[in-house]
Amino acid sequence: MKKTLKMNQRKKQLNRQHHKIASRRLSHFQQAVNQSIESQADTLVSQ
Repeated sequence: MKKTLKMNQRKKQLNRQHHKIASRRLSHFQQAVNQSIESQADTLVSQ
């Protein structure tokens, strides 16, 4: 019984870590997309 409890705790910990990494990666990706959109808009305005 103790072993399954440890496995559940480990799973929860891994899920938390994965969520942190995934959300960080997603926010970075969105930031990059927004920057590229802004730079395209700037070049369109300057033309």
